Amino acid sequence: MKITCDFCKTEYNLDKIPNTSVQCAVCGHVWTPRMPFSKNATIKLILSIRALIAACIFCLVVVLNFSNGSKNRPLITKIDEKNIHIVTDENGAKRIFVSGDITNTTDDIYGLPNIVIISYDSHDNVLSRQAFVPPSTLLEPKTTVTFNHMLSVDPTHVKRLSVELKESK
Repeated sequence: MKITCDFCKTEYNLDKIPNTSVQCAVCGHVWTPRMPFSKNATIKLILSIRALIAACIFCLVVVLNFSNGSKNRPLITKIDEKNIHIVTDENGAKRIFVSGDITNTTDDIYGLPNIVIISYDSHDNVLSRQAFVPPSTLLEPKTTVTFNHMLSVDPTHVKRLSVELKESK
């Protein structure tokens, strides 16, 4: 740490600023050294404030995007009733074969999460939730990909199907 005599401007190098008065060895002037002003401290303060403001703006954007999530979903899934068929597997069991689409409605590339098909009975009770990997990992802007899946649920009690994308946590 560098201190300077207020009277003759003689400079001294010290390990730390003393808490008491000091006397100049050249002119005999007595003064109390002050902690020198640090430009680095001011810069750190300004940068900290800017980082805090940026974090607040980021949080606001995230909250606004989540609150509009149901209206602005970038990926849309659907199953057309014409694409649901009852088939018999190699063991003679009846299964439901489902075909559907995932559409990217934006101008951005999106990664595709797992697809979940939910089957319901006549009272809207969930019979099964079956997740599977989509046919591709990325979906180009304004494009659609078709998925196919054989459900393992017995079709006897299934009255309705829905499809959703499994959000990663």
